[in-house]
Amino acid sequence: MPAITAAELEAKIKRGEKVERAELSGMNLTGAKLGRAKLPRADLDGANLEGADLKGAELVGASLREAFLVGAQLANAMLAKADLDGANLSGADLTNADLTRANLSGANLEGATLKGAKLRYAQLDSAKLGEADLEGANFTHADLVDSDLGGVSAKQTNFTRAIMQRADLGEAELAEANFEGADLSGAVLVDANCERSTFLEADLSGAKLDGACLEQCDLRKANLEEASLTRAMLTGVRLHGAELDPSQLEGAEADWIDLSAAGDGSQRAQLADFGKIGQAPTSADGRVRRFFGAGDVLRNAELEFDDGAHVEIQSRFERCNIRLGKDAELIVGAQGRLEDCTIVGGRLRVLGKFLERRSPGLIDTSQLFVSEQGAVAATLQQPTGATQFAFERGCRLRVHIMPAAITAKQES
Repeated sequence: MPAITAAELEAKIKRGEKVERAELSGMNLTGAKLGRAKLPRADLDGANLEGADLKGAELVGASLREAFLVGAQLANAMLAKADLDGANLSGADLTNADLTRANLSGANLEGATLKGAKLRYAQLDSAKLGEADLEGANFTHADLVDSDLGGVSAKQTNFTRAIMQRADLGEAELAEANFEGADLSGAVLVDANCERSTFLEADLSGAKLDGACLEQCDLRKANLEEASLTRAMLTGVRLHGAELDPSQLEGAEADWIDLSAAGDGSQRAQLADFGKIGQAPTSADGRVRRFFGAGDVLRNAELEFDDGAHVEIQSRFERCNIRLGKDAELIVGAQGRLEDCTIVGGRLRVLGKFLERRSPGLIDTSQLFVSEQGAVAATLQQPTGATQFAFERGCRLRVHIMPAAITAKQES
C-alpha cells in the first residue's frame, strides 16, 4: 500500500477503515489518536508513537522494530506475533494486551504496565522490565533469558515453563507467582518476595536466592544445586524431592519446613533435618516425627519407635519388624508399601498398601484405619483392650482378626 500521511491515517482510523500492511516506518505519530485502529501487518519500524492512543488497536503481525512507544496507551491492544525488537515501551500501558508469540527481544519495558497481559511464547530475551507492573500476566513458555526484571510487581503472575536463565529478579514482588517447570538456572532473586509461590520441578540450579522470602513456597522436586540461600526465609517451604545439599541451608532461616510428598504440611521438620531420611525431627507440638521418603527401599530392618512418635512411610519396606511405643502412630502413605512386615503395638493408618505373608502381621494394634485408596491383607492379633477399626468405602481388605485371649491360649 502507498505511504500515507499522519493526518490521512488518523482520518481513516476515525472512519473505522482497516489499513492493512500500511507503510508507516519512521513516521512521526506522537500523541496520535489511533484507538481501535485496524493496522494488521503494518510497517511501523522506527516510528515515533510517544504518548499515542492505541487502546484496543489491532496490530497483529505488525512490525514495530526500534519504534518509540514511550508512554503509549496500548491497553487491550492485539499485538500477537508483532515484531517489537528493540522497541522502547518504557512507561507504556499494555494492560490486558495480547502479545502472544510477539518478539520483544531487547525491548525496553521499564515501568510499563502489563497487568493481565498475554505473553505466552513471547520472545523477551535481554529485555528490560525493571519496575514494570506484571501482576496477573501470563508468561507461559516465554523466553526471558538474560532479561532484567529487577523490582517488578508480579503477584500471581504465570511463568510456567518460562525460560529465565540468568534473569535478574532482584527485589521483585513475586508473591503467589507460578514458576512450575520454569528454567531459572543462574537467575538472581536476591531479596525477592516469593511468598506462597510455586516452583514445582523448576530449575533453580546456581540461582542466587540470598535474602529471598520463600515462605510457604512449593519447591518440591526443584533443582537447587549450587543455589545460594543465605538469609533466605523458608518457613513452611515444601522441599520433598528437592535437589540440594543440606549444607546449602545453613545460612537460611525457618521455623519449620514441610517434607511431605503431598506438600500438605503433614511432615513438618526443622531445617537441620533436611536430607536425614528416617531421622527424628521434632515438630512444634513436641512429638518425634520420622519420615521415610518415596523411592527408598528398606529390607530386613528392626525398627523401634518410642512412645508418642509419629512415623510416616512413603517408601517400600520388605521383611521388616517395626515396634511402636504407647500412643505411637504409623502412617503408610499413599506411595508406601509394606510387604511381609510385622508391626507390634501403636496405631496404624494405611493410605498405601500393607501386604502380609507371615501371620500375624499386626500385633497389639490399638487402632486400624484404612483410607479409600488403601489396601490391607493381613492377620491382626488384637490387644487386650481390643482394636478400633475405621474403613473408608472403596478400600481393599482381607483381614483375619484374632482376639488376644485366643492367641494366648494357642501359644501356651
